[in-house]
Amino acid sequence: MEKWKIQLMITLLLFTLVFAGCGGVNSTQEVASVGEEKITAQEFTFFLYTVKSQMEMQANEQEVSRFWDTEEAIDAARQKALEEVVKFKVQLQKAKELGIELTEQEEQQIQEQRQSYISNLGGRDNYNEQLAEMGLNDKGFMELLENSKIVEKLFTKVSSEGTEYNISKEQIKDYYEQNKEMFKIQPTALTKHILLSIIDDNRQPLPEEQQQQAKEKAKEVYARLQEGEDFDALMHAYSGDPGLESNPDGYEVMRGIGFAPAFEEAAFTLEVGEFSEIIETEFGYHIIKVESREEYYQLDEYVQVFIEEQLIRNQYEKQVKEWKQELPPVVSNQEVLRKIQ
Repeated sequence: MEKWKIQLMITLLLFTLVFAGCGGVNSTQEVASVGEEKITAQEFTFFLYTVKSQMEMQANEQEVSRFWDTEEAIDAARQKALEEVVKFKVQLQKAKELGIELTEQEEQQIQEQRQSYISNLGGRDNYNEQLAEMGLNDKGFMELLENSKIVEKLFTKVSSEGTEYNISKEQIKDYYEQNKEMFKIQPTALTKHILLSIIDDNRQPLPEEQQQQAKEKAKEVYARLQEGEDFDALMHAYSGDPGLESNPDGYEVMRGIGFAPAFEEAAFTLEVGEFSEIIETEFGYHIIKVESREEYYQLDEYVQVFIEEQLIRNQYEKQVKEWKQELPPVVSNQEVLRKIQ
């Protein structure tokens, strides 16, 4: 499973010097509550920063410079941050209900993680200074690390025990087909070619007579292909491509990676299984055949694992929403929230 966003953002925050301030609000002041869980200004500020960072990453460079000029943008970020911190608190509350706690070993690992941050930042003074710039203190930061681990354990428990998390091959296939644009790649054509070369081993032009002989041989080979002879047999018999031995299955051609323009054009205009007419390049006379063409990642083992994880995450998000619906409505102090930038 990929690392939880909350853990990633904690790490990112430790290495950034930018801080979305609390606007004069006391860091311990309650800004909202969900069920029995209270949300402090410090916690909300942390989630607001993560949301603003994500929004900026999705914007282009020109937009970022004036991204927060409007109150509408900040309000949108606040709303999203509130949703995220509420979701986090809902999970913490469910973890308490299920009796999920940290073990001594896990608490020790978190302490070691903290010590690693201190070392990476060059000592405790720098560590404390960095936390202060982010509006955090050591206690608040440790609580974030501990709660993140609890949420991770909740996910592991729920997703391993619920039958709804048993993802079938059919579900994986359906997701792949319904979200195929997610798996789009730079088009790749697997091509073979028969080359009648007009250059020597030092890439110098052959004498005119030999070049003419290569051209005539290309015409002969092309005629034999048209009569139905096997492409591979003729390729191994006549091709002067020095890379044939190491690439017997052909070359993966992508646009703009160094193939001759005419070769590249043929690779993406021919039908799969079709061979070209004779194409002349600086290397000689080619007859090109397209073996296959890919525009999407195939549904191989790695893609299946990715989709399975995505479907499990989707199911868990649905579960979190259901937990939230079981709780009293979220109560928020909008006056205080609006002060937090």
